[in-house]
Amino acid sequence: MTSQTEPRSDRAATKGGGPSLNQYAEAKLQARLKKISSTLRRTAKDPEDPENIHDLRVAIRRFTQAVRVFKDLLDRGRVRKMRRRLKKIMDLCGEVRNHDIAVEVLHAAGAPKSGALDRRLRKARSKIGSSLSHYLSHPRLAKIKEWRDWLDAKAPPGQTVASSARRALVPLTAQFFKARAAAAKPETTADEMHRFRLTAKRLRYTLEIFGPVAGRQWEQRIEQIRGVQEHLGATNDCVVTRELIDRPNAGLERLLRRRVEAFHKYLSRHFLPAAERGWLAEFRKIE
Repeated sequence: MTSQTEPRSDRAATKGGGPSLNQYAEAKLQARLKKISSTLRRTAKDPEDPENIHDLRVAIRRFTQAVRVFKDLLDRGRVRKMRRRLKKIMDLCGEVRNHDIAVEVLHAAGAPKSGALDRRLRKARSKIGSSLSHYLSHPRLAKIKEWRDWLDAKAPPGQTVASSARRALVPLTAQFFKARAAAAKPETTADEMHRFRLTAKRLRYTLEIFGPVAGRQWEQRIEQIRGVQEHLGATNDCVVTRELIDRPNAGLERLLRRRVEAFHKYLSRHFLPAAERGWLAEFRKIE
């Protein structure tokens, strides 16, 4: 088993003397697992804090994407077990987070802060939060730290960090721009925008895994994707709120339209269809 710290230089991984793919993958996975463990403990102590819920969800997503990228190097049975356990946590955290966000969105849409709808959402949030707290206190979650021994990477001969980056980033980028085209249509649906949002997250977290290995513009790419995520997230918050309250709300619909318009403006400025060619060319020449 390698050290739990990440390689000192991602760039060194592309040159002689850098870490092997096994070392690189294990370091990335171990660092992300460590983050899950710390945020799990913090959330278990204070599940009422929305920031704890958010941080735990992000930590799980980053780890899950790293597992997805390096899954061929890991034991498949253990990968399935890890994903299954984390999905339950994500589902509960997602329900809690949806209620937290719904309260904020309705206030932004002009709903009174002490109205009947606000009270109903807070009551439901409290109930779901109790379920999450109970689940996070279960002894089996303490075993997550034992997953460190499951992250023993075994790469096929000849496979490198660079080849792994190409294999992950090229198809993800193609999926990203395909989802972008669907989300950019004036008649786009909430489902299409949600798919674009998920693809954007996976591409961003994969770029974070490989860092400078992914090319000189990797940080700029991440910032562009983060902007997409922020706009899509704001739109999705309105959609989730609409589903939760299950009743017409004119203020919410106006807010949703404004956020969709802001998303399309951002997309037209930062993600023209022609950009796909440049992104793919850069990732295909990783070596």
